[in-house]
Amino acid sequence: MSSHIPKVATLVLIACWLAQPAGGYVAKRRRPVSRPASLDVVPNAEVDARVADEVVKARQILEDLTTSNVLASPYLVSAFYYHDGFLDDFPADRSSAAPERRIIAQISNLLTSGAKARFVQLLHEIWSRSGAPGPQRYVKPVAYLAVSGRRSHRYAIDLFAPEGTPVIAVSRGVVVLADRDWIPENLFSTTSRKGGNAVIVFDPDRDRFYRYCHLNSVKVSSGDLVAAGERLGDVGHSGLNASQAGHGRHLHFEINEYSDGQVRALSYQRLRVTLRGWRSSSSPGDGTGGLQAAPPQRAGPLPIYGVRAKLKTPPFPARTTYCVPPTM
Repeated sequence: MSSHIPKVATLVLIACWLAQPAGGYVAKRRRPVSRPASLDVVPNAEVDARVADEVVKARQILEDLTTSNVLASPYLVSAFYYHDGFLDDFPADRSSAAPERRIIAQISNLLTSGAKARFVQLLHEIWSRSGAPGPQRYVKPVAYLAVSGRRSHRYAIDLFAPEGTPVIAVSRGVVVLADRDWIPENLFSTTSRKGGNAVIVFDPDRDRFYRYCHLNSVKVSSGDLVAAGERLGDVGHSGLNASQAGHGRHLHFEINEYSDGQVRALSYQRLRVTLRGWRSSSSPGDGTGGLQAAPPQRAGPLPIYGVRAKLKTPPFPARTTYCVPPTM
């Protein structure tokens, strides 16, 4: 008789579980995640004319590229900056495609390895004609609290920090692009609607370009010479994706390097390694005016959002206002 008791008890438990009401099990609600904003536009003649005008302007500059006009077109600078093959498959002739990318893609088709070599040579000439603003050294671009996971970007890294945190130059160099007027409704307010307010600095010591995106404010202009540690702007949430709820509060950072007529992007993994070296080289007394004060010490590595942690965004206080672009 006793051998039947466990079986009976098991059957009773199964019956009780099956008898639960339909509302007894409540599935966990997933955290809503906003979709990336579409870059497509409604085709119109005005947009097509602006695209054509910017491409013609870049072509004219390329015919006689000098130190006086090398930075005259931000779209031409962007075309030089982006790594080889970045826009090879982009539909540059489709009227509904992102207009700023149409411009840069069409200009990219005009660039040869010789033109890229000439571009970098001219940047070196600009640098050599002016007094170097500081010694060669490297510091972290922002006092970040966490980094994105490798699934977020292949050739970039997101450094999470409270909005308003100073963004500084990681090296001395020449500012080649300073987009400061991002407006979501204006298709041509910046060279990248996704990047928003952004700065690109050329490092003449290593032939590298550093790109800082989603800035709230920009403190430099194209053609400026900056020292390592000099303030470029502040962490913000400009750009179509960063301006959406649940995004922002980070610096999007990239490094592209020039070599033998080609531009190559550093991978996410190389960016992680590079940043670790810079973090260890900076200190509160390194001459950056207090902007490089070290963050509080942590046990173990900094948190990585999107891979090791389940959170999609860091646990900063929620923003109460967002500059959300209209659906296009």
